[in-house]
Amino acid sequence: MKIFDCHCHIENGFQQYNIEVAGRNIIFNTIESYQQHKNELSEADALTLVFDYRNNFELVKKSADEKKIAALKIHSRIQKIQEEDYPVLIERLENLNPVLPIIIDAFYYGDDLEFQPNLKYIIEIAKKFPSCPIVVAHCGGYEVLKYFYHLKSLENIYFDLSFSPAYLKNTSVYADFKNLIKFGNENRLMFGTDFPFINAKEQLNSVLQILEECRIKEGTSNRILFSNAAELFQASRK
Repeated sequence: MKIFDCHCHIENGFQQYNIEVAGRNIIFNTIESYQQHKNELSEADALTLVFDYRNNFELVKKSADEKKIAALKIHSRIQKIQEEDYPVLIERLENLNPVLPIIIDAFYYGDDLEFQPNLKYIIEIAKKFPSCPIVVAHCGGYEVLKYFYHLKSLENIYFDLSFSPAYLKNTSVYADFKNLIKFGNENRLMFGTDFPFINAKEQLNSVLQILEECRIKEGTSNRILFSNAAELFQASRK
């Protein structure tokens, strides 16, 4: 079984990373973390950088132009992005002329309601840049069914399975992840962990259990566990 982890973080090292993978997409949610750890990646790893459109736009643009990064990340809670901020964010994306994949955090958590993920603007970004892959990180969390049915018709939308299946395993949402994996586009579903925020092996076992329960064929499982993410992030570096 070959695995590419489409979503993990390096800041705490990988001593506790307990699965074997052929490659990882390492995501930096801050510029400071990127500058501190960017040289610690292996050749098999891809690198995703936060889209700091407010304070470090030129650095992000230069990193993208020089193909030092494989994707951009938008995280509304960490970046404190409110609904009224999105028009400026989208304008900066236009100035960047994005061709790299854009990963957008979509996990609802915490009491800072004004900075939670925004499905309306995820749809607007996907429609504004139809040739740009838009990766929905964590599949919408407990809103997975809502995200799936509102986004499934957009051909540039990918669903990143990291964190949510293990974290929400003992909730009513578990059935919704089975629905996503059973009926979603097999070419746009990707395994990820979100390590170190979840035990990597626990996350893998949760996804494998869903694949087994849904009787997903081996070829489709291979796409979800490995080739979809490997092709997307490693191809974008070339």
